[in-house]
Amino acid sequence: MILHGLYGNSDSWSRVANMLADDFMIYLPDLRNHGKSFNSEVHSYQEMCEDVKRFLDFNNIYKIDVVGHSMGGKLAMFFAQKYPDYLKKLVVADISPRSNKSLLEHDANANFHLNLLSIMRSLKLDEYKDYRGLSKELITHGETVKNVILKNIGKENGSFFWKINVEALFQNINNIMDGLNPDDFIDQKINVETLFLRAKRSNYITSSDEKLIDFIFTNYKIADVENAGHWLHYDNPEDTANTIREFVLTSIKLD
Repeated sequence: MILHGLYGNSDSWSRVANMLADDFMIYLPDLRNHGKSFNSEVHSYQEMCEDVKRFLDFNNIYKIDVVGHSMGGKLAMFFAQKYPDYLKKLVVADISPRSNKSLLEHDANANFHLNLLSIMRSLKLDEYKDYRGLSKELITHGETVKNVILKNIGKENGSFFWKINVEALFQNINNIMDGLNPDDFIDQKINVETLFLRAKRSNYITSSDEKLIDFIFTNYKIADVENAGHWLHYDNPEDTANTIREFVLTSIKLD
């Protein structure tokens, strides 16, 4: 099962999923407030853990390998803390257990997401007739911002619509930036065999994060994905898929 990140949906990891499909049955759910999933004013890892558990129980899945990217990676770690018996192996893609809640205005990554959601909130989609007009408006914010926003805008019957629940995500940005509390792991660690994928052109897993990972996880590896930024599944899907496959199938030491 692959859990997408913030602004993603079940299609986000389709290239990697297709590369893994010969070896695994792949589940690509839309998380709440994303894609075709339900909208909710509540967007917390505690609630999303229950979403994942209900999905697995409904499909009679009681042991599974889970890949989670960014927000989905944090969700996967929270799930491993609460429901470790469901997991065979865990892959956390370019995110650490660290909380950014207290750094929202000072942490560059947290600030990027806050600004991005603010731009989305300010867009009046009914004022645009085509993607060209939207693209021209958004390019002033940079190529990355433009691409992320355009991927989250759909068009039906001549009208644009959001593929994500922008307002709910904006109101819950504090929850999305949450992380695992080290105090919860003084006596009880996460023992699920875990691989952290670290994108080489990203700063989402720092050297200080490695110390936090080592404190929380007892059985983990860190593998670098070359030529990739935070959206490693777009930048280098081949190496991302191959590293996941090798870890899940063989448990070869990768770091």
